[in-house]
Amino acid sequence: MTTNKNIEKYLWITTVVFVTYLFLGSFVVSRNFYELVYLIILYSFMCAVKIIDRKK
Repeated sequence: MTTNKNIEKYLWITTVVFVTYLFLGSFVVSRNFYELVYLIILYSFMCAVKIIDRKK
């Protein structure tokens, strides 16, 4: 049986994969480095939040 925690986890993973796909696709099509910078900022923010959350 699926719990709410698992649903939230899979929904978060799906969202991150979809946003990554959009930013990478936009970067490949337009060769605009801002999309790549946005993707790097997104992943660095997510890593920082995970590290801060583990310390609590």
